[in-house]
Amino acid sequence: MKNKVFVSIQMMVVLALFPVLAIAGGDEAPTVEEKMNGLQAMCTETAGAQAERQAAKSLYDRLGGYDRIHALTTEIVRLHQINPDFRLMMKYVDGEHLATSVADFIAAGTGGTEHYKGRGMRDAHSHLDFTDADFLSAGADVGKAMQNLGYGQEETNEVICILVSLKDQVVLK
Repeated sequence: MKNKVFVSIQMMVVLALFPVLAIAGGDEAPTVEEKMNGLQAMCTETAGAQAERQAAKSLYDRLGGYDRIHALTTEIVRLHQINPDFRLMMKYVDGEHLATSVADFIAAGTGGTEHYKGRGMRDAHSHLDFTDADFLSAGADVGKAMQNLGYGQEETNEVICILVSLKDQVVLK
């Protein structure tokens, strides 16, 4: 399930999407730990600005409401289905059901009126044995999906920061 070369390519995508992860000095690529620390630092540093944007207009509205969120989660599922890190696992997943469930989760958590009725994050991911590298690979798919659908960097970073806040419920190793 793990394709280390593809993980490296996905990490390059993360670096391209999130310049804060570029580690100054040296020619070596950042480690998974450095990338995670960079994401956490970016989220901490931008928390105030994110709160101000949320107070002015909910992330739900800035993402375009439920239909656009569902289009986003459908694109994320599509990217997971072709991502070598998740392709085998996704072969047995009902993509439309997953996209709808994740859309409900995102909508409910970003200011929409929808109600999420699915499993908790820990329960939904406990059997997957995700690592930090898997988390970053999945996050790269989210960033790519948002880029594909024309979302701006602020909304992309906010969604990524929500994911980062949930990491300990997904990566249980």
